[in-house]
Amino acid sequence: MAAPKRTLTREDYERFLPLVRRIAMRLARRVPSHISIGDLISSGWVGLVEAFSRSDPGMPDEEFEAYASHRVRGSMLDYLRGLDPATRQARNASRRVSRTIAELTRELGHPPDEEQIADGLGTSVDAYRDLLMQISSAGMSRLELVDLDQIDVAPERNDGPDHISEQRLLAESVAKAIERLPLRLQQVLALYYQEDCTLREIGAILQVSESRVCQLHSESMHRLRADLGSE
Repeated sequence: MAAPKRTLTREDYERFLPLVRRIAMRLARRVPSHISIGDLISSGWVGLVEAFSRSDPGMPDEEFEAYASHRVRGSMLDYLRGLDPATRQARNASRRVSRTIAELTRELGHPPDEEQIADGLGTSVDAYRDLLMQISSAGMSRLELVDLDQIDVAPERNDGPDHISEQRLLAESVAKAIERLPLRLQQVLALYYQEDCTLREIGAILQVSESRVCQLHSESMHRLRADLGSE
């Protein structure tokens, strides 16, 4: 005789709604802005239903909540990974660019220039720039740029002193990584994120095309990710 399973009741829905929303809100901060929190919550409920159907009714509440959190986050990540073939291709390409920059930095002892990155990718500078444009068009080149396969799915931590300290250290690491960027890329980021200039306005200031600014912005993000990933 099959063992009884937990069933998701209305009371459970009301109890776990804050948990699902909290996980969705935290994950939403780390993914491209066009992804809605509502869609993350919907996919999270799929994970919660699975947690109820697969868990032992005798599991202690604290243990079940940790297990349910894991399933909810896992379901949200599965949703993000399966969004769009173009998005998956852009994520893979983005990861490859960052990895190449990090490897070349270790080999050369300093950040590589554009030609060296293109050569490391086995392509031309023009093709490398086109790749940056494709990645940017897929929404993968913003400050919330994240490698979905590297998102931690461990139980949530509260925002206590240790967590706040970690966030402060991360902010400091990002600031130092920006200072290590070539001056032109620093200028692009400052104009875009601090002065709220559009890509067209930045292009006019730097006397380059809007598409070139887009490429420079995308390259900045990948250099930052390569730098931070190496720390």
